[in-house]
Amino acid sequence: MDLSIILMIIGILLIIVSFFVKNSSKKVEQDLEELSISIFQETNNLKRRLKIVEEELLLEPEFQVKSPSAQNNAVPDPKVQQVMHAVQQAAQTSKAGQTALKAKPIHQIIISQVLELNKQGLSVADISLRSNLTEEQVRQVIANGGQ
Repeated sequence: MDLSIILMIIGILLIIVSFFVKNSSKKVEQDLEELSISIFQETNNLKRRLKIVEEELLLEPEFQVKSPSAQNNAVPDPKVQQVMHAVQQAAQTSKAGQTALKAKPIHQIIISQVLELNKQGLSVADISLRSNLTEEQVRQVIANGGQ
């Protein structure tokens, strides 16, 4: 036989075999997509939890984490130390965020929200908590009437 006929038969056989072999790349793509979705969901959950912690820290400005060794002279768990350290860092960043809020201009949507809450009769402290502005900024917005 001729070499070209042998190569042609091998090529046709390989094409036929390729129809019966399952494509594993689709499974890999599906696994990758599921992994990315789960990572996205975990990230969103962590962001939501961090936001809740930040809001709690904003409500309690004098919040201090006391070490367990000072309370009962026991050796603290390393995980507890890590959590305490993370909470202290979050408190510091929230204080830094509050000072950064003073420097930023106030968005028009927040201004209208502050004015609407004031019309509803809420106190300056309540408006401050709901709008993430300082009480001084809330008073300025109300005094200026949104200007």
